Amino acid sequence: MSDTSTEITRERLLDMMTGFKSTYLLRTALELGIFDCFTHGPVGAAEVARAVSADPRAVRLLLGALAGAGLLEPAGEAFRPAPGAERLLVGSAKEYFGGNVHVAASLWEWDTMRALPDVVRKGGPLADAEAERPGFAFWTDFATHLTGLTRAGAAHVADLLEPWAAERKGLRVLDVGCGHALFGLTLAGRRPAGHVRCQDWPEVLEAAERHARRLGLQDRTSYLPGDAFEVPVGGPYDVIVLANFLLMFSHRRCVDLLRRLTPALAPGGRVVIAGFTTGDAAPREEYHAHMLGLLMLATTAGGEAHSADAYASMLAEAGLTSVRAHLHDRLPVRVVEGERP
Repeated sequence: MSDTSTEITRERLLDMMTGFKSTYLLRTALELGIFDCFTHGPVGAAEVARAVSADPRAVRLLLGALAGAGLLEPAGEAFRPAPGAERLLVGSAKEYFGGNVHVAASLWEWDTMRALPDVVRKGGPLADAEAERPGFAFWTDFATHLTGLTRAGAAHVADLLEPWAAERKGLRVLDVGCGHALFGLTLAGRRPAGHVRCQDWPEVLEAAERHARRLGLQDRTSYLPGDAFEVPVGGPYDVIVLANFLLMFSHRRCVDLLRRLTPALAPGGRVVIAGFTTGDAAPREEYHAHMLGLLMLATTAGGEAHSADAYASMLAEAGLTSVRAHLHDRLPVRVVEGERP
């Protein structure tokens, strides 16, 4: 949240009450491909309507709303993209960010969180903990659409381990609950003989494989489909990374998983946990982490955004030593690591 004032005002409350309108406006424009219509200059509503096969009057009203939101600008009787829109909202652009709407503003989350009052009354999901099951479509979207924060977080982990990793002959990495696998791919990609094994559900690994090919690491990547709590993980590995994964589980289940994984480490190997945490800064600085915690409350059996201290405790309970946390002054991603004796 960008507003740093502490006073609650009518204006601030109204912004919160109407925030969802910006979401459905942006989602609609992206789904219809509205911004793709402006790559050659200003365009009028009738021409946009023909290009997206939509009703002319409806498109005129939509373009007006997009201009009201500052995403388009009037150009006489036509419209043109606001600065930055061609770079971030046109599907063919190298820096296209619109795909992240499927993660940051997913319809699944939208539908799920309408029941938050009942979730809070009950103390957990109203139905099955769907986020923990295979075939859950949101995890495929999460693995497919990367953000600047994803890349920065993965680079941060690789930077932290670089002095230690440079002294290993190779670097054998297991990325557990890998999603996009960018954390494991970045680690392995830094070392000439690095190799990453990506574990997740089969449909998610398809997205991970696309990222490996995009990075030119397909020959140094292998895949392990299945449940992290059940599938044989093999080994030994120099690094086991769990990024944005343990928040799905209770403290007890996290420890159980870490105890299962630790024997797969080579002596001196490291377990690295990365992700959003709560309790490490002022609540308003951890707004997104707290919101993620509510989503875990609604969709998992015991997950939440744990604190860095909680992760350190989990690693120690799993038998790891030299446990330490790393807090980045410009990233909300926290990194906690421990070493196998």
